[in-house]
Amino acid sequence: MFIDLNNYNFYMKYTGFILAAFFCFLMMNSKLTAQKKYYFYTGKEYGSESLLNPLTVIINGGFDITQLQSVSNRLGDHLYGRMFHNVLLNLGDPFPRIKYYGTSKFIKELFPTAMSKETAPWIPNYQLHLMGCGMLSTAVREWYDLHNFPYPWLMSATTLMTMHLLNETMETGPYEGYSVDEIADIYLFDLGGIILFSFDGINEFFSEKLNLSDWSLQASVSSPSYRINAGQFFSIKWKLPFSEDYSFFNRFGMGALFGLSKKLENMDNFSVGIGFRTKHLVDLNPELRERTIETSWQAGAFWDRKNSLLGSIIFCGIKEYFCSIDVYPGVLKYGTFSPGVWSIIGSNGNLTMGISTKYFLGIGAANYH
Repeated sequence: MFIDLNNYNFYMKYTGFILAAFFCFLMMNSKLTAQKKYYFYTGKEYGSESLLNPLTVIINGGFDITQLQSVSNRLGDHLYGRMFHNVLLNLGDPFPRIKYYGTSKFIKELFPTAMSKETAPWIPNYQLHLMGCGMLSTAVREWYDLHNFPYPWLMSATTLMTMHLLNETMETGPYEGYSVDEIADIYLFDLGGIILFSFDGINEFFSEKLNLSDWSLQASVSSPSYRINAGQFFSIKWKLPFSEDYSFFNRFGMGALFGLSKKLENMDNFSVGIGFRTKHLVDLNPELRERTIETSWQAGAFWDRKNSLLGSIIFCGIKEYFCSIDVYPGVLKYGTFSPGVWSIIGSNGNLTMGISTKYFLGIGAANYH
């Protein structure tokens, strides 16, 4: 099922106006995004930063949900046209959806007022959509600027909104009907994050005080079956007030890890953490597409240089992802060529391995039983 072009104007009734107003805001306020210094992307040739580019941002963010047990990571298993059709329906006419869901309930879930299965959605809204992807809007803008693209602020906003729309398309899955998830994500938190991180003071705080960094996976496609290895992760290292060498450490994305980070020589850091890993989504009210998450444990160790991740090993209680190992470019070298390598070892005997470079998407091979 593909998008019904006869209803295209209806889909875009509100969506077009809102997104057009947003891009007009960027054009009128381009001085806010005028590059003064680089905060999150400086052109490092090593680590996770070396793999950051518009394509990997779209893939890692767009297919992030395929890490869940309940969502297939095989590219051919999804009805993209039908899913995108439903996202456009909800974005194109948001107010009846909010009313049907419950206006007061919708507003309540936008703010961190409670911790329960019903109100949990505010956590990824602030962590991933507002803070993480807001930071990425600056990082991608810096990537375009360093690579001499015109209007890097506009190119970045377009890249991020493409990623967000793909992310919402994958998250909607086979569901067809009213939903407020994409309304809150796109119109409030995603656009809000891009606008928030257009200010130098915000970028400076998150880059210099919190060391917010993109530690996403090495985006790759594996054979057979064209399985996607993708995931969007971020890290924070907040220096403890009583120590020059130790920082509070938090890695978040599909779950969260909390622990400590220690400074090493040569601007390196070693971090360890324990926490939870998102396992799959649980329906609370399928009619309204209310969902929460089921989790398992995870623990990991990380090595980075100047906030660019060089290597990691993570164990978790999910059988498909029992042990994940990532070595990013800059560690293994063959002359001037330095690839990244990754492996996912399942407790069920499944094994996936891959190789990545800064030039294009990585490739891998999977042995599924």
